[in-house]
Amino acid sequence: MPPAPSTPLLPESADADADAASAPRCYALADHARILIADLDALRLGVEPGNTRSHALALAPGLVLLEADPARETRAFEALALALLAYTPKVSFAQSHTLLLEVGSGLRLFGGVRALLGKVAATVAGCGHLARIACAPTAWGAWTLAQARVTRSSRRWRVLKETTLARMLDSLPVTLAPFAAQHDHALTQIGCATLGDLRRLPCDGIVRRFGDGVLGWLAQARGEAPDPRVWFAAPPSFHASLELQARVESAEALLFAARRLVMQLAGWLAAQHAALSGFELRLEHELASRHAPRTSGLTIAWASPSRDAEHLLWLLRERLNQTELAAPVIGLALVASQVSEYAAPTDTLFPMAEAAEASLGQLFERIGARLGEQNVLQLFVEDDHRPELAMSARPYRESGAKRARKPRKAGKPQQEAGESAPVQSAFDLPEVPLPTQPRPAWLLEKPLKLATRGDRPVYRRPLKTLTRTERIESGWWDGEGVGRDYYVAADDQGRMFWLYRERIGGQWYLQGLFG
Repeated sequence: MPPAPSTPLLPESADADADAASAPRCYALADHARILIADLDALRLGVEPGNTRSHALALAPGLVLLEADPARETRAFEALALALLAYTPKVSFAQSHTLLLEVGSGLRLFGGVRALLGKVAATVAGCGHLARIACAPTAWGAWTLAQARVTRSSRRWRVLKETTLARMLDSLPVTLAPFAAQHDHALTQIGCATLGDLRRLPCDGIVRRFGDGVLGWLAQARGEAPDPRVWFAAPPSFHASLELQARVESAEALLFAARRLVMQLAGWLAAQHAALSGFELRLEHELASRHAPRTSGLTIAWASPSRDAEHLLWLLRERLNQTELAAPVIGLALVASQVSEYAAPTDTLFPMAEAAEASLGQLFERIGARLGEQNVLQLFVEDDHRPELAMSARPYRESGAKRARKPRKAGKPQQEAGESAPVQSAFDLPEVPLPTQPRPAWLLEKPLKLATRGDRPVYRRPLKTLTRTERIESGWWDGEGVGRDYYVAADDQGRMFWLYRERIGGQWYLQGLFG
C-alpha cells in the first residue's frame, strides 16, 4: 500500500524570458533534463511529468523549477514511516517516492480494507503530505497500481485477489514498470505497449535483451516469486523535530504543527508496544529581543499511560490554550520522557470494570488539563481515628504519598522516607469496620466551640444527646493527642449534630452536621 507523499523542495533559478515576470507563477520539480512533478497551476498550463525543461518553460514562462533536497526528503519519509507504524510494523521504502505497508494481518483489527485505507490517508494528510494510495496482494503490484493512479492509466487501484491482480497488471502500460526508463527505446522497438505484451515474449529473449531482473520483477509483482524486503526500524528513543514554515506568535496555532509530531509519537509507541504518561514539547524561539529566551518547553503529564493520539492532542490543546509565548516560535521538538510498557485492553463480550475506570481516568485528566491539576481532587482514607485527620483530599495524579505531618516524638515507628502509602481506588470502599455510631456527611473545617446552659450544649438552641458515649483517644505519639467523648445530639426541631466533649476541661465542640 504505497503512499506517495509530497516532497520537500529547494528553489532553483529558472531560465525565463523577459516577459516571464508578468506570467503567472507556478512550480515544478525537475532533474537535470526533465520535469518530475508539477503543481496544479503548471498542469493547467500543459506542463506534464516527462517534459523537457525547455519545453516546460515554453508552455509556462512563469514556471519556477525546483531542485530536490535528498536529505530533507529522507527525513520527511522517515517521519511519515514512523507515523504509519501505528497500523503495521512492516513499513519499507520503495523508489518513486513510495512507502510500502504490509497490512494483511491487521485488516480485521482496523475494520476492513476500506476503513484502514481511510485511516492511512488521514494520517498521511495529517503529516502534511498528499498521497495516491493503492493496495494489492503483492508489494510490486500495489506499487504499480499506485503509479497507474498517479498517471491515471487505470481507474481501479484496490485489488484483493491475485487472479484479479494478474489481469490488471497485464492491461497496464509497460512504461509504469521501474525498469521502463532504462529500456524505453528497446521496448518501443519490439512493440511492447503493456506489461501483458512483455510477459508473453519468450523468456530467453527477455533475459538476453533486458537481463534477469525484468522476469524476476514480473514474477514478484504477480505473486509467483517471494519478495523479501528490509523493513523500517523505529529508533530506540523518540525525539522528533519540525521546522515551521513561518514564525508563529500564538500558542494555539502551534497545535496544527504539533499534530504531526504527535502522530509520529503514536506510531513509535505502537512499534515499541509502549505507552506514555508524559512528554515534553520544546519550542525554538525567534530572537526578537535581547532578553527573549532561545528555547522553552512545555511538560505535559497525565495519570494513566496512554498512546491514543487523539487523547494526547486533547491534553496538548488544553495546555497550549493556557500558555503565553515568550517570543515567536520557529521550530518544535517533541521528546518522549515517561515511557512504560503498554497493557492492551482485553476484548470481552461484557463491559469490564477496568475499561470503565480507564475511561474515567481519561475524563479526570481532561478536566485537570482544563481546570488545573490542583483543582481535581480525590478523597483518600487515612489510618487515623481522629475525624479531622481520617481522610485527605489530594490531586488525582498524586501517587498516594501521605500528607506531611509533624515529626513524631516517640512510640509508633515512623514510615520509611521512600515508602508511600497504598493508593485507594477511586470507588472502592476501605475494608475497615464501621463505627458503632453514625458519622455525619459534613464535617466542619474546624470544630466550633459551644456554650453551655444547664450543663447542656447550645447551638442556637439547647441540644440533647441521643447516643451513648463514643470515646476517641489518639495521636499521643505525634504531639497532637486528643481525648474526646463523641455524641449524636438533636435540637427541639429534629436537626441532628455530631458533638464531642473534651475529657480534660469538659468543653463542648460541634464537629459535624447530619443531613
